[in-house]
Amino acid sequence: QDIRVVLNLAFEEAAFGCEKDVKLNLTSVCSKCKGKGGFNETTCKTCGGAGKILEQAQTIFGYMQTQKTCPDCKGNGKTYATICDDCRGKGFVENAKTLTVTIPEGVDEGYQLRLSGKGNAGLNGGPAGDVFLEFKIKEHPLFERDGADIYLEVPITFTDAALGCKKEIPTLYGNIILEIKAGTQNYTKLKIKGKGIKLPNSISKGNMYAVVNIITPTKLDRKQKALLQDLANTDLEDAPEFKNFKKYVK
Repeated sequence: QDIRVVLNLAFEEAAFGCEKDVKLNLTSVCSKCKGKGGFNETTCKTCGGAGKILEQAQTIFGYMQTQKTCPDCKGNGKTYATICDDCRGKGFVENAKTLTVTIPEGVDEGYQLRLSGKGNAGLNGGPAGDVFLEFKIKEHPLFERDGADIYLEVPITFTDAALGCKKEIPTLYGNIILEIKAGTQNYTKLKIKGKGIKLPNSISKGNMYAVVNIITPTKLDRKQKALLQDLANTDLEDAPEFKNFKKYVK
């Protein structure tokens, strides 16, 4: 029997990989009876060891026979004089286990990690099931992820956008200096190569995109208002966009 487990990961844990202890209640073969469910094994008298019985019923079409699993041996074909006290005849017991799992770097929501043979014990001597891990990734306060790529919204002032600037920004791998050119427009995407995430089974990392967000101030002191008023008195509407717009203003 397979088991599905949802594992919560921090943004950085999913990006860089980590080790996690996963606590599970798993069934395992009873060590006392070796999975048989009892002792002093004999052939089931009800089914003669076949594990199935035939039942006959009368219908309007006559007598009909149906084959069913033997109720005494549960299909095993064998019964036991003494039932195992540890497993109560089931052949397996339930125990709490902790699995230490290595999470590969770059997992994302929807990614599934299979732990072969780590699930519940198989029935009637069959192989153990698998454990399937699925991941729920906690949102980051700054970074947004799109596959292997990372997006970061960078707030700047309108003077920084107009004059250009160098701004220190965070990445998953430490801070860097980002150059913002003069005349940068709002929501411009600046590509930073190789600062994204390396997906599982991949050899290269994705990219990071710094999205410029020009913040208009809502509170100005007297000096700031005066400076902006002086600037407003100059001809700032000489861009083609203004000229094209004014053609349709009557």
